[in-house]
Order: sequence, then C-alpha cells, then structure tokens
Amino acid sequence: MKFTKELEISLSTVKNFYIIAHYSAADIPMLKDFDTELKLKLSIVNKSFVSLGKPLKFENKYLYVRDTMLLAPAGQGSLSKLGKLYESHGDFVKRTVSKEDITNMKAFLLRDPQAFEEYAIQDAIITVKHAVEMEKFNMTVKQVGIPLTLSSIGRNYVFKE
Repeated sequence: MKFTKELEISLSTVKNFYIIAHYSAADIPMLKDFDTELKLKLSIVNKSFVSLGKPLKFENKYLYVRDTMLLAPAGQGSLSKLGKLYESHGDFVKRTVSKEDITNMKAFLLRDPQAFEEYAIQDAIITVKHAVEMEKFNMTVKQVGIPLTLSSIGRNYVFKE
C-alpha cells in the first residue's frame, strides 16, 4: 500500500501541576493567601481540601490539589502506615518525633533545624511516593493524573471492565 499524501497530526500539550498533601486540613490553611483567595476555590471532601472538577488557575498554569489521605486504603490512613506499604521500594519509614514537637512544629524547627528538616522531607517523600503509585494505577484504568479518591479509581476500574 502506497500513500501519496503526507499525514498531518496536530498535537497540543497541557501541563498540569499538583499540590499534594497528606491531611491537607493541617497544611493548606497555613498558606499565606488561604483566607483571601484559596479557601473559596477549594472543596472539602472527607475533611480534606481538594480541587474538584476544573483545576485552579495560577500564573497561567493549571493546579490540582490532592490529599493522599483520600487515596489511602482502609485502616492505612496514617503516613507511617502508607510508608510501610512501600518498604520494599526503599526508605519510606516515617520519622518519629515527640508529641510536643508534633503540637509545636515552630519550636521544633527552632530547637533542632536538622531533625525538623529530616522529618519534614521524609513526610513529603512518603506523600509523593503514594501519589505517584496511585497515578500509575490510575493509568491502568485509562485515566490520567493523580486521582481524587480511591473510590474514583474503583469506579473507573468497574467502567473499564
């Protein structure tokens, strides 16, 4: 078979950006512009701040807000339990700190900046790892991006099958 005309394909790309938190109700309200702009643009799902439907638009970029609490299996909602799901993938063990440090992170930062940084970075690593794994699984049900909830992945799986 011989083609005489060249085939033209048009391709456009859109970059989506994500803010990912584990228990966003603790993190998102600490943002400087939360009370002025952000609060009105976010939705609450099971006590978590997320973007539903259309993403937020920020500096000509599309921004989705996701919470890995909504992507945790039943009974595995804590960050330490999520980290244990990925033990075979590397160091995803949550660092432990005192209850006093948990309730007063600012004092923890001032008293021991290195321990605070290690704690915070490890929490972020576990959160991102879980979000990436959920995004990979989401692709198996022919969806793109980090899903909103485990239920949404299940729904898409049923429709795919």
